Amino acid sequence: MTRSGLQQDVINLYRQGVRNAMSKTPESRPNFMLHLRYNFRHPQLRQRDYTAIEHQLRKMSRTLEMLSEPSTQRISISPEWQQWWNEEVRRTKSRDTGGTSQSKTSLDQAPGGGVKAKEQVVKKEQSGGDRDQWGGKLPGHGGT
Repeated sequence: MTRSGLQQDVINLYRQGVRNAMSKTPESRPNFMLHLRYNFRHPQLRQRDYTAIEHQLRKMSRTLEMLSEPSTQRISISPEWQQWWNEEVRRTKSRDTGGTSQSKTSLDQAPGGGVKAKEQVVKKEQSGGDRDQWGGKLPGHGGT
């Protein structure tokens, strides 16, 4: 998979943070990892918001540089962060246990035991007409 330079920068910074957390004492590693996870997911950024992503990269780079110093041995975690992590774990566990039923609702059984995707749903206006101005076909382009 080809990644952009910005994507590679984010991945490299996250890896640096994981290496930094693993260099700390075993008792403090979970707090460093939670700090890293939380700060990489908050604030939630859109994929195309390059300026905000670059800002967060610079900010996190400075934070990781500060936390990588040998004199930094512990980090405190706010109750909000701990609550966020507990919710993430709960959501993942519920998705894993209910994953088979969820996938059956989005896929249909095809004849012969295979699985096929459901047909695309056409969105309609309240008046019942097709919401798309051109009825799904672009004028002058052969319907593509």
